[in-house]
Amino acid sequence: MEENSLMQLQNKSYLSEFLSKLFDRLNSENITYCILRNYVRLPEDIGNDVDMWVDKKDWGKFHHSVKDVAYALNYTLNYTPRLTVKGEGNYFLSKFVNEKLQVIHIDSWAYLHWKGLCFINESVIGKYLKWNERGFFIPSPGVEASINLLKELIYHGRIKEKYKEKIKEYALKDSAIFLECVKKSFGRKTSLFIFECAQNGDWQMLEKNYIRLRIVLFLRGLLSPFSQFIKFFYYSRAQVRRFFTSPYGLFIVLIGPDGSGKSTTSKNLIESEIKKLFQKKLYFHGHFPFLPELRKIVAFLRGKKIDMKDITNPASSKPMGFWRSMIYPIYYGVNYFLGHFFIWKEKARAGLIVFDRYFYDYMIQNIYANCPRWLLYVIASLIPKPDIVIYLKNRPEVIFSRKPELTIDEIKRQSEICENLVKKLKNCYVVQTNSEDETLIQIQNIIIKRR
Repeated sequence: MEENSLMQLQNKSYLSEFLSKLFDRLNSENITYCILRNYVRLPEDIGNDVDMWVDKKDWGKFHHSVKDVAYALNYTLNYTPRLTVKGEGNYFLSKFVNEKLQVIHIDSWAYLHWKGLCFINESVIGKYLKWNERGFFIPSPGVEASINLLKELIYHGRIKEKYKEKIKEYALKDSAIFLECVKKSFGRKTSLFIFECAQNGDWQMLEKNYIRLRIVLFLRGLLSPFSQFIKFFYYSRAQVRRFFTSPYGLFIVLIGPDGSGKSTTSKNLIESEIKKLFQKKLYFHGHFPFLPELRKIVAFLRGKKIDMKDITNPASSKPMGFWRSMIYPIYYGVNYFLGHFFIWKEKARAGLIVFDRYFYDYMIQNIYANCPRWLLYVIASLIPKPDIVIYLKNRPEVIFSRKPELTIDEIKRQSEICENLVKKLKNCYVVQTNSEDETLIQIQNIIIKRR
C-alpha cells in the first residue's frame, strides 16, 4: 500500500515537472494562452487531459515550446493536428516512469468551433485572461462558463452534469463577458436566450433547442461569407487529410492459444494509460457485429434454443465436417470484410481498436481443422489488416495451469500455428506473458514505438 502511494506521488511529480516547465516556457515567450477548465489541481493532477486555448498569432511558438520541453524531459511526442492553424490540435506525450506508462494529453484550440462554425468569439478570451497563483493563465468566469456550456451543447446536445453549477454561478457573476463571448456567433436575441437559461439552470430547455442553436450558428456564419468560407475550407481540408493521409488511430489484434490471456490482456490494455494516446477506444471479442451469429440463425430456423457458451467457446469442440468448416469462415469473412470502412473511419478519428480474437482464430482453432488452409489465407488477404499483431506466448504447461480447458497437446498444436503466423504476418510481435504487468508494459512499448 505504501509502495503504491509512493509511486503515485513520484508519477505526479513527473507530471508536475513537465507542466510547470511548459507553463514557464509559455510565460517567458509571452505566449497568449489559458487553461480553459479543470485547472484546480494543476500541475500535479491533469485528469484526462489539459484543455488549452492559444491565440492564433502564437501557435508557431506554442508548437515549438511543447516539442522542446518534451525533448528536454525525454517524452515521446505524438501530435494530431485539428483543423485550422499549424500547431492547433492534440499533443500526446508519453514515457515510462518506474515501469509505469505516463501519458499527458494536451487538447489545444485556436478557434472553438463545431464543423468550422465558431461558437465562441476567441478574441474575447484573450482580452480577459486571469493569472492563477499556480503559474498559468485561466479564462475569466464569463468566458469559462460560456465555453463549458456551449462546447458540450453544440457538439453533443447535452451539458455535462459536473459543469452545471459552475456555469450558473459564473454566468451570473460575469454576465457581461458571458454575453460578449456568444453574441457574435448567435446574435443578441439568441445570446440572451442562452444566458437566461444558464442563469436559471434551465438545462433541459437548452438541450431541447440545441439543433436550433446549430442552425442559428450556421446562419450567423453566412453573414461573414468570406471568413466563414475560409473556415469551411480549413475544416473540409482537415477532414480529407485525416481520412486520406496517415491515420492517427491504431488497429491491434491479439493471438495465442486459448488460455494465453487474450481477453484479460485486451481489457487491461484499453483501461491503461495508453488509452490517453487515443481519442476513443473500441474493443471486440471475436468479430464485428455487422452480421448476426450464424448459429443463432440456424437455431432460429430450426426452432431450437442454442447454448451461448457453445457459441463463444468452440475451442474444445471436435473438428466440423468439411463443408460446415468452410461455411463459417466464409460467412464471418464477409463480416470482417465489411469492417474495412469502420476501421478506416475509426483510425482516422484517432481510435484504438482492439480485437482479442480475430479471423486468425479460424487457422488456430481445432474446430476448423478440416477447412482448406488456402481458403483461410485468401479470406485473410481480403479483410482489414491489423497495424499490430501481438502473439501472447508462454509454455503450454503454464497456459494449462491457468486455464485447463484444453489438453497440453492441443495447446502445443495451437502454439505451433501461432509461431508460423508470426513469420507470415506483417507487424507481428511476440510478447512473453510472465505476468499481467510485464505483458502490459511490453505491449505499451510496442504501441508507442509504432505510433
